[in-house]
Formats: sequence, C-alpha cells, structure tokens
Amino acid sequence: MSAENLEEVLINEMKVVFKSLIKMGVTKEDTEDIVQDTLYKALKYIDSIDSRTARAWLFRVALNEFYNIYRKNKRNICININDIDVIDFLTESAEDAVIVLEKEKDVRDTLEKLQPVYRELLTLKYIIGFSYRDISEFTGYSEDKVKIYLYRARNKFKKIWEARFKNEKRVRK
Repeated sequence: MSAENLEEVLINEMKVVFKSLIKMGVTKEDTEDIVQDTLYKALKYIDSIDSRTARAWLFRVALNEFYNIYRKNKRNICININDIDVIDFLTESAEDAVIVLEKEKDVRDTLEKLQPVYRELLTLKYIIGFSYRDISEFTGYSEDKVKIYLYRARNKFKKIWEARFKNEKRVRK
C-alpha cells in the first residue's frame, strides 16, 4: 500500500470514527483527543494491522480510549453548550428540552446496568448505526452470534427499562 493510499484510507476511516463518537454523545474535545490517540496508535502499530480489519481495529482502539475517558470523568458529566443548541432547535420549549435530556440520561443509566458485551453491541447497532456485518467484523463474532446477542441485549434492556419505571410509579402512589 502506497503512502498516499494509506493516508487516504486512514483519513477516511478516522472521519467515520469521529462521526461515530459524536453520535455516541462524546464531546467534540474528547472526540478530537480520542481520534488523535487512535491515529497515533495506528501509525505506531501500522505493520501489525491487517488491512482487512483496519476499520475494526481503529474502532476498537477508539472505543477503548472512550471508555477510559468515560471512567475517569464518570462523576463529572456536563452538558455541552452545543448540545443545548441542538436540543433547543429540536424542541419547542424548555420543558421539552428537559424531558429530552432526562430520557437520554435514563437510556444511558439503563445501558450502564447491562453486561458490557450487551451495552457495546447496542451502542454499535443503535447509536453508531453499524450493520450486523460491521459489528461482526468489529467484534470478531459471527453475524448469527451478533443477532442472537442483540436480541438478548434488547430484551434485557427492555426488562430493566420496564422494571425501572414500574418502581417509579409505585413510589409516586
């Protein structure tokens, strides 16, 4: 692979990684840091990366970097001012904006209660928008195993979600 071709492939793949992290709700600054660290590691280990699995390798490194940042900042979650602008645009009132933020927090809290493999698969499928084939390449699981695990993950998510709101209704009564 020529240097120009390698550069083009890395740039295109890193753009996909960047967009995916933003979709996941990572701040722009953290996303830039993650992409920079991922690109550094890709260049450092370029000889050991199989070109057929380069995308999966880049996503795995980026996701691991994200998890590291998330663990460090778990207690210091803040809302980016740009997020508020988007919410204001999508909602008609401040009350709607608060409801959107609360639902997003509820979804993230529910995801946190899942096994890591289920959380990761749901994130890849529904937040990043990967196909079953992409998830299969990324995780190393067969497509059938991805489908089965996603089915189980959705059911577990639904069970936790429903239990959570049943408990809230009982507390209100």
